[in-house]
Amino acid sequence: MRTKFNNKLGGLLVIGLLFSSSIIAQDNEITSKDLRKYALLNEVITLMKKDISVEVNGMIKSQDGMTGQRYKELAGTKGDEAKLAEIEAKDYEIKFLELVTDLKNKRTDAIKMVNQELATKMVGNRGKTYKSIKAELKSNAELKAQYDEIVASLQGLDSSD
Repeated sequence: MRTKFNNKLGGLLVIGLLFSSSIIAQDNEITSKDLRKYALLNEVITLMKKDISVEVNGMIKSQDGMTGQRYKELAGTKGDEAKLAEIEAKDYEIKFLELVTDLKNKRTDAIKMVNQELATKMVGNRGKTYKSIKAELKSNAELKAQYDEIVASLQGLDSSD
């Protein structure tokens, strides 16, 4: 049953990619469609990063005896035992820091995976288009202006703010 589902899903993915991926011209021209996909990918990643902050802030608020300022002080030690001792970190604070660090690491790893998958499958051309756009945005003011315009239009998609 699972194999049948995976085969159907794989088939749908292939068909979807064939229809959605843009064809790069021989001179590697970046199309508006490519740029929009790139901007959408980056907006998704930005929202995922914001979600980490929201989660951490929620953990800080719900932890008895923890304040934002104290968390910053603890986080500044980066888990170094000598530095934690220097700021007189209590056992519960050290455990809390470990929990938050673990959550942040897991979420960051997930973001990296999503970014890689979207860069290769959504933006297309096995990541080459993504890399091309990223590089071109650094040196092409006209493309950067077009990109900024697309990003501004996508800002309204986040209704959670």
